[in-house]
Amino acid sequence: MDTHISPLLRQLHEQNLNEVMARARRQYRGSGEAFSSLAAQYNELAPRLKGRFLQQHGLSSDDTEASQGTPLMLAVSAETGLFLKHMVLAHRPGRILEVGSSCGVSTLYFAEALALLGKGKVVATELDAAKCGKLRDNVHAANLEAYVDLHEGDVFQTIATLEAPFDMVFIDIWADAYLPVFQKIEHLLRPGSIVLADNMFTAGPAIRPFKDYLEQHPRFSSTTLELESGVEFAVMI
Repeated sequence: MDTHISPLLRQLHEQNLNEVMARARRQYRGSGEAFSSLAAQYNELAPRLKGRFLQQHGLSSDDTEASQGTPLMLAVSAETGLFLKHMVLAHRPGRILEVGSSCGVSTLYFAEALALLGKGKVVATELDAAKCGKLRDNVHAANLEAYVDLHEGDVFQTIATLEAPFDMVFIDIWADAYLPVFQKIEHLLRPGSIVLADNMFTAGPAIRPFKDYLEQHPRFSSTTLELESGVEFAVMI
């Protein structure tokens, strides 16, 4: 794993991988030997191919176990996390809106970059109380509280309380909520604001209305990057 990743993030990525593989094993209907073969193939894949690999084998990328009291971390990959960090270092945003923060892995990448710059804030949003607790613990452990403003609760209610502008947005929530959420935050953006959205390869048809909206919108220029689960990269013109 990249040496630029902190020990805390390295630990969280390892935990996330263990969760992904354990969930995949519960979903997989074949033999243990066949699953071990698939797991070996998965581990050998380039990060940008892993999301599609899970999808091709009918292994969900959604937090289907949250309703059973065991919310999964579902963290961004290290590759995606470093991309987010470098985007912040290059763009130097004053305010970042993170829609769907989970346990805070992507939040840490954003906050680490802001700490290097010495200014800025990531506004993190998350509905699940247990995940919010873990996010707070992770941010505290990294000593990055000064750069994170966590809003716990329904994201639509949170968005209604926010003031413009935001220089960068990262969306990583339920696929069918991408478009309605984005339409609620458009007014918070300014020319030059960057919109990043994860899971473009793995969320299936539910993500298509959001992508079509961006591609047809006269004020956005958009493309899909070949990162692990597919990251949409759009700029407000």
